[in-house]
This record gives sequence, C-alpha cells and structure tokens, in this order.
Amino acid sequence: MSSLFKSSGQLLFFIATTATSRAQGPPTPGRIVLRNTQQAARASEIISIARSRFQRVAAGYFPLVKKGAKTYVTQLIDTDADGQWDELLLEASLGANARDTLRLAWVGAARQPAFEQLTNVRFSRKTRTSQPEAEIAFLERPRGFTQNIADPVYQLEGPGIENDKVAFRAFFDQRNGKDVYGKIRPAPVLEQVGVIGSWHTLQPWGMDILHTGSSLGAGALAVRDAHGLHRLADADKTTFQALYEGPLRAAFALRFTNRDGAGASQNGRETIALEKGNYYYANRITLNLTERQQLVSGLANFDTLRVVYQNHNAQLSSISTYGGQAEGDKAKLGLAILFPARQYAAYATTRATAAIPNTSYVALKPEKSGAYTVWFFACWEKTDARFSTQAGFAAYVQQAADQLANPITATVVYPNSK
Repeated sequence: MSSLFKSSGQLLFFIATTATSRAQGPPTPGRIVLRNTQQAARASEIISIARSRFQRVAAGYFPLVKKGAKTYVTQLIDTDADGQWDELLLEASLGANARDTLRLAWVGAARQPAFEQLTNVRFSRKTRTSQPEAEIAFLERPRGFTQNIADPVYQLEGPGIENDKVAFRAFFDQRNGKDVYGKIRPAPVLEQVGVIGSWHTLQPWGMDILHTGSSLGAGALAVRDAHGLHRLADADKTTFQALYEGPLRAAFALRFTNRDGAGASQNGRETIALEKGNYYYANRITLNLTERQQLVSGLANFDTLRVVYQNHNAQLSSISTYGGQAEGDKAKLGLAILFPARQYAAYATTRATAAIPNTSYVALKPEKSGAYTVWFFACWEKTDARFSTQAGFAAYVQQAADQLANPITATVVYPNSK
C-alpha cells in the first residue's frame, strides 16, 4: 500500500496546517440529509458531496459524520491533483424510499478517525527479491516501449487498482490493454501479486482470471470507422499518475499525447476509479472523434459466448457475456460493459483472425464534448457465490445500473439555511 496516502484515505498533504487556517477556526457544522428515491433498499453505498456544498471549508480540518454513537466511513479525494480536496465520499445505507439525517462536524488531524483502507493503487518496477519495490506515483513512457511478458519491467506489467472484491490492471506499454485479477480475500493484495508465486495459478489471494491475448481484454479501447476497428494503442508520450486511494475509492489517470487510432493522432485521457464493494470500475474517457468515428470498449471472448445486449433503464444499457470463461479452471465468470443508452451505436464480436481478435465490443456515438464514461464488470463465482448462475450475475448488473442511474442524494443543511 502506498506511503503516499494515509490508511484513513485522506491525502497526506491535507494534514499540513498553517497558523492562519487555525486562526480562522473550524468549518461550520451542519447536517447531511440523505434521500433514496428508489423502491429498493440501498446497502453500503458510496455517496459523493462536492466541496462547494460546504461552508467555510478550512485547511487542516476533516469531516466527522455521525448519527448517535455511529461514525460513518468517509474519505476526502483530490480529483484534479492540485493539493486541495474536491469531494467528500460517505458510505451509508438507506431503506426503500427512505430519508436519513446525519450530523456533520469538523475536527483536526489528531482527532480524525482511522478507517480500514480497502481500495488501493499499485504501480512499481518488478522486484528481483522477495520484497516489492517502491511505488511509482508518476511516470512517463515514450512511444515504442515494450515488455517481455515472461520478465516484465513492471510488477503487474503496469498500474493496478483493487478494492475488497476484485482487482484490475492496465498494461503500461504499447498494448494499452486491461486485465482482471479475481480475489478471494478482501484485504489489499497487489503489493504481493507477482512477487511470490504465479498469478496464473490460484494463490491465497486469488489469481489472474482473464485470458486477454490480443483482444481488448477488460475494457480496453479502440475506434471504429468505415474501415473497421483501430486499437487505441501507442502514443508519443503516455503518462501515469496515481490520484488517490483510501477506505472508499481509489483512482489513477492515464494521459496520452498523439495517441494512435484510426489513422490519426490525438491527445486523450482515461481516469480509472474503483469503489469499495463494487465488481466494476468506472473509466472516464476524454477523446475527440469525428462524426464518422465511434468509440469502442471491448471484452475478451475466446469461447464465442453469446453476447447479451440489455437496456437496464432510460439511462444505461450493457453488453455482457457469461460462462466458464475464467482462465485456469474455467470457473463461471460474468463480464459486462455498461454505458449511456443514448450513446449506443452497435455491438459485435470479432473473429480470431481479425486485427483486434476474440473481442465482443460496444461502439458508442461520438460526443462533441469528447467525454465518455463506461463501467467494466468482472464477476467471478469464487469471489461471490451468486455469480455461479447467470441469473445472479444479470441481477447484479441490473442492480448496479439502477443505482448508478438513481444515486442517493445528499443535501448539506446549516443552521442559517432557509
């Protein structure tokens, strides 16, 4: 786990306080009113509240959210890496059509609660000993960088991200692919993955459960035009940056300068985020396409499994596969890509002989803003028995889609509020 982050999830540089900020006194206490408008109960959901919603926010103070004797798990996150937190994350459960009111206070660093860290970003060079190498928080790589897969430069072949359920990794070389580690223990494990034992066989923590080959693996990207699919692969410069980790959410960013794709080079960004308790990561993508191009996100499909296209609600749709496709013992594994329904253009599966082979993908219409978000799911039966059936997997994807489309709302109320 990174020494760049506190185990409580608050970034270390937030601890630094000045005499001036202390003289101003703590921020204004208040209440947080939560509302669930769904007909279903919400368990351990992560709620985000923007910094701008709070009054008199001062450096050196941290939120303490309580109801009676219960202290709620929180995390401050810096989304733009400018040294100042931007959002408060809060974990809460609500009943169907329920409302709850929590008490908000602010405390100094010495009094902030220490929460168990269940999300983690890990990137380091491959160790030559039984101990992991130091973590990398920021790194640039030039065009043409390759790795010997049998003896890679980096411990996980690139940055990894995990929570208490699943882990993902991105290949930090010209492949720009993505992969999945299935977990059978909730504690962070990526520090040891690849250090002792092979991730291609079941270890005490789990194993690599997805055969990626030259496919788009676990949500890697491409561009589709009249000539076919073009992998969004190498770039003149690719930059990795760890953003944050903590009890509730972790994230890292990949930035690309003059990235290859569809015969043109352009700049782009991917921000990968993973929250506690979820079997999916969110990828917020920035990429400018022409009117004749479509963004593609894909999943490996070496077993020619049937692809299910599903409209979950007015906002979100998905493509998914399910079957004995986990690498190694062919355990049941459900894979899905969730995306905004209004952006849907098409879905298809490529042949083994295609330029991007063995891939089922969804193509999304170009956005003038250049902003896209997709969610990639990996649901392994050895982590959760409900994924032993397709019905259990489908129910989970539907539940996640409904929760993403109808988030719990949070209102910050102060004594002087009207």
